[in-house]
Amino acid sequence: MVNQQGTLIKDSSETICVKNFNKAFINWFIGFVEGNENVFIVNRRYLRFEITVFIKDQSIIYFIKKTLGFGIIRKLRFLNDIIIEFSVQENIPDLLKLINIFNGNFRCSYKEQHFKIWYKKLQVKLKKLNLLNLLPNYKNELKNINLSNSWLLGYIDSKVLFYGRWHKSKKLKEGKELYLCCIFWHLNKDLLINIKNLLKSNSKIEEKIKWNLPFFKLVIDNISEKNIIDQYLNNYKLKSRKKKKYKFWKILLKYENIYINTKTQDIKNIENILNKLASTVEGDELYKI
Repeated sequence: MVNQQGTLIKDSSETICVKNFNKAFINWFIGFVEGNENVFIVNRRYLRFEITVFIKDQSIIYFIKKTLGFGIIRKLRFLNDIIIEFSVQENIPDLLKLINIFNGNFRCSYKEQHFKIWYKKLQVKLKKLNLLNLLPNYKNELKNINLSNSWLLGYIDSKVLFYGRWHKSKKLKEGKELYLCCIFWHLNKDLLINIKNLLKSNSKIEEKIKWNLPFFKLVIDNISEKNIIDQYLNNYKLKSRKKKKYKFWKILLKYENIYINTKTQDIKNIENILNKLASTVEGDELYKI
């Protein structure tokens, strides 16, 4: 049993029952978390797990809470926006469930190091409560990224932009051409290198600045690489609102493949699709990075 402060009472040898989550959800969830910047938060007094999204993405937060079966959701005002926050703080059974989910299952060394600090903070707390026996041994390892599970799906739901535009051609003397790409970005360059290798991409990883912090950007615009992503997303379905943009992106990719094979373009349909795609985007979202 647990008191309101999250401390186990009665028998200190009481074990934490970890729900047998669906493996596909766990891989997706870890990928989604590794795409987020600041989720494992530690300060002098407490440790906290936190995911925040803007209100237009709130369905993904409610999906996470419902599937995990624990955590708290709050609506907060941030400047002129409303953000939705999912958090777990000072609740030992739930913190231990998160430890069991993430321990040894990261693909990103940057995120794994943050988790390690978070793990050690919980270790200190459990030692003071004489509950250290409940903490599993730390697994200092990274898993490989592949296309045979839903980790990349979670990362795409979290941190990938689908981009499409119709612009004046540099190759053709007259007319326009379709430009489609996927934009991957992260604070950790090594993670993007692994994704780049997975997609057999020749694209360069660029260093950019956002919020006065350096981050890295990988633009996937080669047709074979985009077809790999498309095939993957045929097998693993997006859960976030990005699936609306991907629906149009996928149709445009079909027209791009037709053009490459036949050198013909259905200009009217392409323009109609791009207009519909633009209507699903609020503001200048495609150009945020």
